Amino acid sequence: MSGNFQNSMKSLFLLLWDEFKGYAKSKTIIALWIGMPLVVIIIHLLSTNQGDFPITIFSGFLIMNIGGLLAAVILSSTMTNEITKNVYAMFLIRPVKRWHLIISKYLAFMFALTIASFLSFAVGIIMDLIKFSDEISSLPEFFNQIMKMSFENLLISLAAMSIACAAGLLIGMLVKSVAMSVILSIYLGQQMSQLAVLPGFFLENIDPLYFSLGIGFAATVVILALGIFIFQRKQF
Repeated sequence: MSGNFQNSMKSLFLLLWDEFKGYAKSKTIIALWIGMPLVVIIIHLLSTNQGDFPITIFSGFLIMNIGGLLAAVILSSTMTNEITKNVYAMFLIRPVKRWHLIISKYLAFMFALTIASFLSFAVGIIMDLIKFSDEISSLPEFFNQIMKMSFENLLISLAAMSIACAAGLLIGMLVKSVAMSVILSIYLGQQMSQLAVLPGFFLENIDPLYFSLGIGFAATVVILALGIFIFQRKQF
């Protein structure tokens, strides 16, 4: 039993590593790692009327939308393309569990998004610290507030992007046209990711961070489980 579990986890890790290496070599992901921090810098430079509010907070929502949109579009179109070309028929000749293929794609892309998000927030925090250096020197609590708000925004963004990743995979399994996958991802996948964000900010007596993390986790598990259920029954 222990040997089977170890072999299963080894297979999953190898698939995950292969997927991540593929994404890391992708021009889109490289552009994301460079482009998202660059967007934060541009927002800082253009936002001259932000007052005493750290712009990292606003840029976090932009990062969430860019990352979520790209996640849904890339994963859905990739999934549809690979299914229509019978790519998975070659995988299943080997002793590879079908759910490993889905989980490895989800985790690999989430790792890529997490790297981009950390880079973006790190750049934003550095620029806020420089901009508010006088306030921080006179009021140390201001630094703690910037770090706390930035970290909470990062977690909320990752929760929303997690839903977008899972939704993109599900859409890619259900649609046979790459173009339709892209369209549905833009209008449906991105909207689903907002479930982790908007209610927490508009409903009273709800902590936005805990609400986003809870909804993000629950929605991701449900969508991935549905996707795995469908993928298990597909004929290749």
